[in-house]
This record gives sequence, C-alpha cells and structure tokens, in this order.
Amino acid sequence: MPIQRGSTKHGPAKDDNLAQEVDRIVGARRDTRTEEWRSAEPPGEDQPQVSVIPERPDSERATSTNTSAAVEARSELARWFDRHDFPARAARLAYVLRNRNAPEQLIEALTARPKREQYNSFGDLWRALHGGEDVETVRF
Repeated sequence: MPIQRGSTKHGPAKDDNLAQEVDRIVGARRDTRTEEWRSAEPPGEDQPQVSVIPERPDSERATSTNTSAAVEARSELARWFDRHDFPARAARLAYVLRNRNAPEQLIEALTARPKREQYNSFGDLWRALHGGEDVETVRF
C-alpha cells in the first residue's frame, strides 16, 4: 500500500519505517507495550474514561439513518449493482436486476418508479427509493 506523502522532510524509506512502527498498534486496537511502564497512564478516579471512538450526542443518534436495518437494506441493494451501472434510468436498472437474478421485491420497487427517471449514482437511487434518506458512509 503506497503512502501518500504530504511532506518532504524525509524520504520514502523513513516513511516506511515510521509506518511499520505504528502498524501493530493501529491493527491491534489495544496497547501493545510489553513493559507496563511504557504504556499511557489510565485516567484518574475523578476523570472520565476516554473512548477511542467518541459517541454521538443523543439528539444526533436519534435522527441518524445509520440504524443496523438501514445499513442492511443499503448493503442488500448495493450488492446487485456495479459502479459502471450508473448513470441509468429506472427501466435500465430494473433490467440489470432481472439479469442478475435479484430478489423480486427490488425489481418491483424499481419498476414502480417512473421509467424515464435518471439516477446518476447509487446514492440517487437509494434516496429515490427511500423517501430522500441520505446515504451515509459507515465504518465499523
């Protein structure tokens, strides 16, 4: 995996060495120090625990479209399309789904849309089929 260099302070060999130093820590998602004195100290009794991934506020969590059901539905729809299928009209996408033996409910959802409606991306298709809900990128 090539590293994108944003600075010219050192050469590619040094970049590779620096990347190797943190590779195990990033991959392990835990402290990899063998000697306890090298590890960072935990927070004190009167201090909150620090999370690697900060949690969203409750108001943001409630309005998020990233429920597990929404993620599953987007994944199910996306698995039947390739990047080169877009841009296309609804009739063409329904034809693609039939040829790939997609579930009948997906084909019916597309055939219910106006045949001349144009979708420039998978996100456009998702928003049209699900009442304007936005497609968000989720990484776990």
